[in-house]
Amino acid sequence: MDYKKFLAKDETLVLPYFGGTRVDDKARSFRLPEPDSETDGRGLASSANTPNPAPGWWRFRITGRRAAPLEPASPADLGALSAVRGHYFHGWIASDGKTLSRIALPPDDEPAPLSRVTARRWYSGELLFDTTDLEDEAELTARDALDAGRPLGDTKGVVPSLRAAFGYALGLRVARELRIDVTPRELAARVVTIAEGGREVVAQMFAVMLEERRRAEEEARRRAAEAAHAARIAGVVEHARALDRRRDPVDAADEALAGAGARMIACRRIERGTQLDVTYDVDGERILTIVDAQSLQVIDPGVCLANAHRVLTLDAMPSVIREAIEEDHLNITRHG
Repeated sequence: MDYKKFLAKDETLVLPYFGGTRVDDKARSFRLPEPDSETDGRGLASSANTPNPAPGWWRFRITGRRAAPLEPASPADLGALSAVRGHYFHGWIASDGKTLSRIALPPDDEPAPLSRVTARRWYSGELLFDTTDLEDEAELTARDALDAGRPLGDTKGVVPSLRAAFGYALGLRVARELRIDVTPRELAARVVTIAEGGREVVAQMFAVMLEERRRAEEEARRRAAEAAHAARIAGVVEHARALDRRRDPVDAADEALAGAGARMIACRRIERGTQLDVTYDVDGERILTIVDAQSLQVIDPGVCLANAHRVLTLDAMPSVIREAIEEDHLNITRHG
């Protein structure tokens, strides 16, 4: 048997695409074509006029380890996947008083805030919406309180996941009113207190958060100025040395993140190609980090790290983000 021909045999699969350079099924990961590459006549690579598809369900042509998007498709049956149940708010599920998960692809019909829902965990870890479930009086009472903007207080019959979802939803509402960029995980440390105390608790928390961000942004600007100065000095003597022709820095960043269990969503070269501005997903949280293009050393982590980024490279950032989430210390300085 000619195994090369066997491995090159085409098949089609319906898979969810979450952004980035890869799609996954139960046992394999497939790489999408480069957006600026030439086609081979079979749709196995994309031209500049055919960028990667929008996130959603797609039918892909699979050849070896490559996946070419063909057309949008209806979602596959999710019944065999592990279930995550809890209460819904703004594209997230609070499944108990502590655990929080983002739904990777929005449902066709968004549930009402604080609805009981079931989602399913895809093989690569992302969460997919499945069903809206039956609710009782507690959900109705909590939804009325949220609509009125009053705290939940000691309302009876409220399970931990509903109380947490209410706190997150109220915190996000106040953030929008105050025009503060924030994600649910940045509220996690005080979400129950928010549910019980309301807007005053949120305002106090945001004052502390914004001051921490201000200090981190000042440090990031200083670091960026140092890096830009070093790049200018290197440019003066660049003609006198052999240039390093290692693998493409964008590919290196993508592989570093994939190896750490994260998904690169976008990457752009800045500062004349000496730095990369990388957007990536860590367990449903979108992070923007600036790194040195060659070493991948972190210049601006995009989160408050108390200067720990001085010794970090990009491959370590997902672990740092997960630790911050676990300890309820996540504070994102660059939202996008």
